[in-house]
Amino acid sequence: MTTVEAACLSGPDLAPASNAHNLSRHLNYYFGENITFKVENCLFNVPRYHFERSSEIFATMFTLPAGHGAQTEGRSDENPVVLEGVSSVDFQALLKVLHPLNILNPRALTTEEWISVLKLSTQWGFFDARKLAILNHKIHRPDDLGHVQRISLARQYQVGIWLRPGYIYLATRDDDISRVEAAAIGWETAFLITQLRERAWRIAHRRPNIAEVEHNFGEEFKQAELASAEFL
Repeated sequence: MTTVEAACLSGPDLAPASNAHNLSRHLNYYFGENITFKVENCLFNVPRYHFERSSEIFATMFTLPAGHGAQTEGRSDENPVVLEGVSSVDFQALLKVLHPLNILNPRALTTEEWISVLKLSTQWGFFDARKLAILNHKIHRPDDLGHVQRISLARQYQVGIWLRPGYIYLATRDDDISRVEAAAIGWETAFLITQLRERAWRIAHRRPNIAEVEHNFGEEFKQAELASAEFL
């Protein structure tokens, strides 16, 4: 008897035996039914397991009654679960994390796809997928994504750990904040950072130091980190 066969005969990972066949369903590797989603003009049919297990939003959705005489959504192409306001490109990126097709490199996503994962995992409460996206080197390292874009994403998707290094970079570098950068991070933030830079230069002919950035924006950093904590 193999190890797998033995594991299917006993152990804590088994559901109660089926009366019809006296067989046990493995709790981790019996995925049950698939579910069909419609995103834009594209149909996706995937196991509902990770949606139920990893997202309270979807777990709750799947428990809602269909209504008298109505067919349960998601059980056919003719009656899919329609996800409004979501792009098929973003949804496919999330599926690459939840249901990887590449065994040798299951996390082979582009930078843009990781941003899509961050977006939808934050929106739907896929906390593990969100952590993967935040810690992935393609968007975690400033050299790959850029401080300005990371500030913008930090605000959109409550990634508090990206805000502080982004502000410090813009405040202490030699170059001024450009119009494009100001539009990306917000004109008020750009004004406050520029004001801090000018004050430090006027008083001491130098760029602001980290302590000065912390003094001016510490409360904003704190609030951003508190918002991020809701997703832990």
